[in-house]
Amino acid sequence: MMTGDRVPDRRADKRLDRSFQITLPGHKGETVNHISSTGVYFEVIANDIEAFSPGMTIPVQINASSIIPGISTREINLNGSGSVVRYDIKGTTNHGNRLGVAMRFDDKLDLQMGLSQRSL
Repeated sequence: MMTGDRVPDRRADKRLDRSFQITLPGHKGETVNHISSTGVYFEVIANDIEAFSPGMTIPVQINASSIIPGISTREINLNGSGSVVRYDIKGTTNHGNRLGVAMRFDDKLDLQMGLSQRSL
């Protein structure tokens, strides 16, 4: 598979390009841009760039909803930790630097599912 015009895609695992909420210690409401079985790429606004230095281990919680039309909405929570592979400074805001962070999961994520509501 090629990305762009020239560079072959060397990813070992297929990634899912969907937006999910991710919770990190000291940061809330950040957005996952890409996720695969082995890692995640997300954006975060942070004053302390060194907290996302390569090699740092960070606990994560990724939240998503699965909708079964006419039946229910199921909340899905993935919990675990990962090691930062790299970060990119995407820009600055009044609240800090907007970073793109690539993280490799240290182990399989713990999956928790719950029924949140029935559709009418």
